[in-house]
Amino acid sequence: MSGKHARNQKTDPANAGESTSCERHNRPKAVAAALVLAAVCALAAPATREALFSLLSRQKTASAQPAAEEQAGEKDAGAEVDKSAADPKENPAAADGEDKTPLETGAAASMATVTSDAGITSCAPEGFVDTPTYQNLESAVATFRASGYDMGFALVDLSTGRSISYQADKLFYPASSCKALYCTAVLETTGGSAASTSGETIQSCIVNSDNDAFRSLLKTYGYRTWGNWLSSYAPESAREAYTYNYPHMSANGMLGCWKEIYRFGTSGEAGSDLLTSCLAQSNHSAWGGLLRDRYTVWSKPGWYPANEGLASTATADNGIVFSDCGDYAVAVLTDAPSDFDALMPVLDALNAAHGKMCGGSSKLVLASRGEGAAA
Repeated sequence: MSGKHARNQKTDPANAGESTSCERHNRPKAVAAALVLAAVCALAAPATREALFSLLSRQKTASAQPAAEEQAGEKDAGAEVDKSAADPKENPAAADGEDKTPLETGAAASMATVTSDAGITSCAPEGFVDTPTYQNLESAVATFRASGYDMGFALVDLSTGRSISYQADKLFYPASSCKALYCTAVLETTGGSAASTSGETIQSCIVNSDNDAFRSLLKTYGYRTWGNWLSSYAPESAREAYTYNYPHMSANGMLGCWKEIYRFGTSGEAGSDLLTSCLAQSNHSAWGGLLRDRYTVWSKPGWYPANEGLASTATADNGIVFSDCGDYAVAVLTDAPSDFDALMPVLDALNAAHGKMCGGSSKLVLASRGEGAAA
């Protein structure tokens, strides 16, 4: 018996070692019945005596059983509470898909920066890398890489600074995911006036990823706007942006751009409403498909199926997730050829990892939908 449950048991000293009043009242009757039965057995035939002894045995067993069950019930009361707590029927939270591993995630949590053997770096509460949620992220990345694809990602919680990254300085072709960045540059550079003069073009560029709309904006506002803006938030991409629509970018550079998009989008500045409205309804977004039924998600995906000139294969999705435990910015760039199915489990694992290290939901969305775990 555990100490916890032993402390909950109490004994009445007045009744210790004494039989109950009910037991004392029935004792004379039991003695008289036994004497009568003994006399009958002495005079009865052998077969009759055997039947009587069998009946007596069954009665003793039946009378002893409730007392035994009562004692067992007292002894195992604590165990029954523990079992009901783990039973999904009694406690649905035990089967809700959440990672129940204890982890201190409050503001006073001890932090640790760790780079695993798999190359994933996290700045998170101490013990985070020992959780099933983190191990699932490693598994999801390994599965993606086993398909022959490469990737880089960076995620940061915008309140606490807790982060996860992988190959975050490696350059990738961003494809159309960078259109959201250019539209932000245009709106900020023009003081928001582009929302009136080019609003429909910006909307088409972001929501529908329209290439003609992107080229139209570049023709109107130029490459200098592009290169100058990137020099502040993704300097490794700025030089190429002065002459090219889709400059190669790192996950860290892309993340820096989305942190600025978050600042501008939540600032109330002129043009910010148009931008955030478009980002919240962007089509073909893996992040949107994964999470928009529960959170607001600003995102812009990009994809390309082949290696052609400066362009190369790509599947990317970047944005802001307004989650249950805080807003986070995330950038995921890969060289997979237009393969969002392969990317989705990694995004799912990243969202769960953010939830685990920041005190929110760590549930894998794909598994809860019956679409398979992220591993």
